Amino acid sequence: MENEEKLIRLLIVDEGFHKAEQITSSLRATGMHVRAEFAEDSEDMCDILENKTIDLVLFSIDLPDFTLSQGQHLIRECGRHVALVAMAKKVNTEIVVNAINEGAQDVVASDSLEHLIQVIKREAYNINIWRRAMRLEMDFQESEKRCQNLLSNSKDAVAYVHEGMHIFANQVYMELFGNTDFDELEGTPIIDMVDASQQNQLKAFLRDLSKNENETNELELQLIHSSGERISAILEFSRASYDGEPCTQILIRSRADTTELEEQINYLHQHDLITGLYNRQHFMEELKNSITQAINGVQQSFLVYIAIDNFQSIRDMVGISGCDTLISDIAMIIKDNAAEDDLVSRFGAYSYTCLGKVTEKKLAEDYATRVIEAVEQHISEIGNQSISATCSASIVFLDENSPDNSNDIIARAERSCGEVEAAGGNSTRTYIPKAGEMTQEEEDGIIADLIKDALNHNRIRGMYQPIVGVKAQSGERYVSSVEITSGEGHVLYPKDYQAAAERTGTAKMLDRWKILHAIKKVAETSQQGRKIEIFLPLSADSIKDPGLAIWVSENLAKAKINGEQLIFMVDEASAVNQLKAAKTLAKGLQQIHCKFAIDEFGTGLNPFQLIKHVDADYVRINHVYMDGLAHNNENQDSIRELAYQAMDMEVNTITPGVTDAAVLSVLWTLNVDFVQGDFLQSPQKELNYDFSSM
Repeated sequence: MENEEKLIRLLIVDEGFHKAEQITSSLRATGMHVRAEFAEDSEDMCDILENKTIDLVLFSIDLPDFTLSQGQHLIRECGRHVALVAMAKKVNTEIVVNAINEGAQDVVASDSLEHLIQVIKREAYNINIWRRAMRLEMDFQESEKRCQNLLSNSKDAVAYVHEGMHIFANQVYMELFGNTDFDELEGTPIIDMVDASQQNQLKAFLRDLSKNENETNELELQLIHSSGERISAILEFSRASYDGEPCTQILIRSRADTTELEEQINYLHQHDLITGLYNRQHFMEELKNSITQAINGVQQSFLVYIAIDNFQSIRDMVGISGCDTLISDIAMIIKDNAAEDDLVSRFGAYSYTCLGKVTEKKLAEDYATRVIEAVEQHISEIGNQSISATCSASIVFLDENSPDNSNDIIARAERSCGEVEAAGGNSTRTYIPKAGEMTQEEEDGIIADLIKDALNHNRIRGMYQPIVGVKAQSGERYVSSVEITSGEGHVLYPKDYQAAAERTGTAKMLDRWKILHAIKKVAETSQQGRKIEIFLPLSADSIKDPGLAIWVSENLAKAKINGEQLIFMVDEASAVNQLKAAKTLAKGLQQIHCKFAIDEFGTGLNPFQLIKHVDADYVRINHVYMDGLAHNNENQDSIRELAYQAMDMEVNTITPGVTDAAVLSVLWTLNVDFVQGDFLQSPQKELNYDFSSM
C-alpha cells in the first residue's frame, strides 16, 4: 500500500471545534495517522470537499441548519469515494435506520469515543480495501491491454472460442484460414473449420477439456481454409477468459523463430512501461528470495523505499500525464545512483524500491541520502512549467531475524517512510523495530543473541531457591535457575528469556551451563561436609538430547561427586509430548544414580499415568493450584488428592509459590512433602538457607 493509505484524511462536521480536536487527539493516541479538517456548515464542507482530498466524514446530525442528507448530497457532488459516519447525542433504532437510509455507514453516540474510534478504524480499513481493489482493477485493465497487444503482434495464430463460437482471433489466425476481417469469422463455430471426419473427435476433446479430463491439451487436426484447402496443424487448447467471460484459447504455433517475441514478453512481464524500471511483481519475487537468503544466514540485504512527497498536490498542479514525466525523471535519479547489482523498481503509483546486498550498512543509508538530495535539486520541465519535488525514504535491513513474509517487510518500509513524510519529508530514516512491532522471530533472535553474548562474556550466574521439607525430612535441597545480565546491565530472569530460549534452541546451552554450575556447587559444599541436592529444570530440547546422560556422567566423574545429589526435572507437558525421549532420559540419568522429577504436575486428565511410564522421584505441583490457595477450597482439595496419590506411589510432592504465611499454614494440612517460594527465601546466588528454621 502507498503511504497515503496509512493516513486517514478526516472531515469533522460539528458545531464545536473542541469536539473535533478531542476526536483527532484520541485517534492519534491509538497510533493512527490522522489529518483532520473541521466544518461547521454546508459552505465550509463544500469548500473543503472541492479543494482537499477527504477519506471519511464524521457528521453530527444534531446540527440545526444542516442535515445529513444535505451532507451526503455534497459528498456525491464532489465525485470522490468518501465514507460517511453519523454522530448523534442520542442514538436509537429509528435514528440509526434513518441515517443509514440517508447514506451513512454507521451511527455513533457523540459521547462514545471508544466506539467512534473502532468505527473509524473499520471504515479506514474499508477505504484501503476499496483503493486496493481499484488499483488491482487498473492493473488488470493494463494487463489486459498488454495481453491484447501481444496477441495482436504474435507470430502464432491465436483465437478464443466461447461455447464453440469464435469471439476473438488475431491477424495470423485469420490469415491462416484466408479471412481478412474478423467480422467474417466472428460467431463461426470452430467445428465447421475442421474436416468432417474429425469433428466428433474435436467434440469429445472439448468436452473432456471442460471437465479437466484430457491427457494432453494438444490435438492434431485437418483444418479447412476458406478456399477449401486442407491444412494440417497441431492445435493447443487451454481454458482462459476474455472480457471476463470463461472461454477456450486456441493456439496454433508458428514454426518461425519466436526468440525476439519471447524476450519482448519477458521484458513486459518484468518492467514498468513508463519508467523502464522493474515492476512491483518482479520486485516482490526478488524480495522473497532475498528474505530467504537473509533468514538462512547466506546474505543480508537492504531495502530502500522511496516515495514522492505531497504527490496529490503535484498531480493537481500538472495533471496525470505531467506526473508521468516527473515519475520518469525521479526513476532515472534513483537508478543512476544505485549500484550495478542493485534491483530498482517502480513499486507504486509514486513510490520506488531498491533492493541490494549488504556489504556495509552505511552504504545503503548513504545511497538513500544521495537520492533524496539529487531529487531536491532536480527540476522537471513539464510543458511550460518547471516542477521540483522532494522525496522521503526509509531503509530496512534484512537479516536472520527478519520476518519471513515479504508483505511484512514492505509494510515496515511504507510505515517508516510515511512517518518521514508526516514529519516534513525530504529526509531518510532507517527502520528500527519498536516494541510491539517486532515479529516473534525477531524478539526471539534478540534474546538468543543476548544469551550467547552473556555466555561468551561470563554475564550469567546460577541462582538457587530452597525446597523445604514439611515432614521433618533432613537434607538441604535447592532448585536451580539462571540470571542473565545484558551488556547494558539489564538483568533477565527466566520468565524474560525461557520461552525465547526454547524456541531458538539456546535453552539447551543454558541447561548445560546450569548443570555444570550445579555440579561445581555440589563439589564445593561436599568439601565443607554438607550434602546438597539440587533440582535442575530441563528444556524440551534437553529431553530430546540423546547424549545428555552420558555428558552428565562424564562431568560427575570429573568432579568426583555422586549423581544422587542432582535431580533433573522436566515439565509434565513436555514429558507427555515426548514420552519416549523422557522415559529414555529418566532411565539413563537414574542409571548414574541421578534422580528425576516431573514439574508443573497435576493438570492432565490422569497425571499419575505418566508416572507409570516415567519413573519419577518427585513431582512439583502445577502453579495453577496455588492461586488464592488460602481461601480456595477447590484448589486445596486438588493438592490434597495429588499428595495422597503421590504418597501411595512413593513419590515426593513439592508445592511452589509459597508467598505468605497463610499459604504455608494451609500446606501443612494437605500432606505435601516439600514447599518452595519467596516467603521462605527468594532465589539467591549462595546456598545459605537455614533449613533448621522450619
